[in-house]
Amino acid sequence: MTAHALYQPEDRELDLSSLSTTDHGLVRSLVGRIGPGDRVLICLEPDDAERDELYVEERHGRYYAVHFEGGQHVVALESDEHKRQKEYWHRAAEDAGYRSDTGLGTGTGTVLDVAIHGPVRTGVELRRSDVTARAAALNTSGAHRAGWLPLWFSDADRTPKWFHRIPSVGCNRIPWDDLPPRRAATATGLRLVHAARCTTENFPRCFDRKRRPCGGYHPLLRPWRGVTVDDVAEMVPAGEAVPLRTPERWVYVVPRFGLAHYQQLTGGLGAYLPDAAPAPVERRVRSAGRSWPACRGCGRDMFLVREDRELCENCKPMMRDPL
Repeated sequence: MTAHALYQPEDRELDLSSLSTTDHGLVRSLVGRIGPGDRVLICLEPDDAERDELYVEERHGRYYAVHFEGGQHVVALESDEHKRQKEYWHRAAEDAGYRSDTGLGTGTGTVLDVAIHGPVRTGVELRRSDVTARAAALNTSGAHRAGWLPLWFSDADRTPKWFHRIPSVGCNRIPWDDLPPRRAATATGLRLVHAARCTTENFPRCFDRKRRPCGGYHPLLRPWRGVTVDDVAEMVPAGEAVPLRTPERWVYVVPRFGLAHYQQLTGGLGAYLPDAAPAPVERRVRSAGRSWPACRGCGRDMFLVREDRELCENCKPMMRDPL
């Protein structure tokens, strides 16, 4: 089980499953030195509502971060694959003419895998597919508060839960046994914005929430093909590729003019601003033993619930995202 934890003395986030050699030595040094109430290592996983403390123990040469209340997380070194992915992004940024750093602390508890110092300061996060959407939101908010545009990268075959919940980019499946050649990684998950007439062929439901197709023009998002990861490392820091957020809170990286086109078609929608990670939703226990989350707006029970949704249908009607 992987986890992100806050090392309180330095106010710094650690990915316990992918530690640098220095941070792995730091965590190893905590064996036998943490007691209840010391608040040295704090679990940041979303299911840990109380932010449980962790202590470190060694068993047969392996290290674990253990909850005082039970449960544990494996402590492991950063993989060679992770190192080469960082090197690939770092090289691509340098080739584009930007200064780039690896392992840069933001001062808000997060550490950027690759920091690209362009007109738009971009922090690339090379994250595992098992990171939850809530943990991703926490990290993204911290980087944004420090003045960085976070961009999360995954080459996993399985789509991570956080993909398109924050600015994200994937790539084609390539081996990372050695550093791949320049432009070998094809970017995936990017979108282009097109204007399409509101018909049943283009939209399952009218973008403006009308019951029938209105016949007008709405934005339709389609894959942006032929772009490499090297291109992304150049375009995002230059502001030529930007995040777009739909009314359903999906986030896509699109061309800068694509965002302008989307806003023209929607009356100004589409601007992206990271959310703070949603707090655990309060649930009311009903007499039959079943519970429902309470709406943050009116306080009524929410019988139709989607991930990260805090307002009921009356307070904020749901909209379908364009296909």
